[in-house]
Order: sequence, then structure tokens, then C-alpha cells
Amino acid sequence: MAPQSVEPGRTPLPRGIAAPARRALAHAGVETLEQVVALGRLALGRMHGICPRTLAQLEDALDERGLELPAG
Repeated sequence: MAPQSVEPGRTPLPRGIAAPARRALAHAGVETLEQVVALGRLALGRMHGICPRTLAQLEDALDERGLELPAG
């Protein structure tokens, strides 16, 4: 589905994320799934443009790579 990371720790965000969510993530400096993990579910949920569908897409991509989105 999503391309595999060329470098460890540099897994790109999945394709298909809505433009408002991509802009919000870019504004926060988030470019990789590892940075999503560092941000946490609470901070993601508070970001304008991040909807439940986007959270589900991110969680699916994280799950595929054995990563987990922390609650905080």
C-alpha cells in the first residue's frame, strides 16, 4: 500500500490523507509516521483538519509497520 521506508525512522505518511490534514501535519512539521507517533493521539485530535477518518488512516499505516499511536 504505502511505500516502504528507504531509511529507518523515515516512513512517509500514507497516501490518500485529505489535503486539510496534510496541511495541518506539514504546519506542525510532521513528515513521517515516526513523527506522528511522537506527537500522540491527543495532539493529533486537537489539530484542525485531522478528522476521525484521517486518524484511522494513520493508525492503519502505523499498524502495518508495527508502530502504535500513544494516547498522549
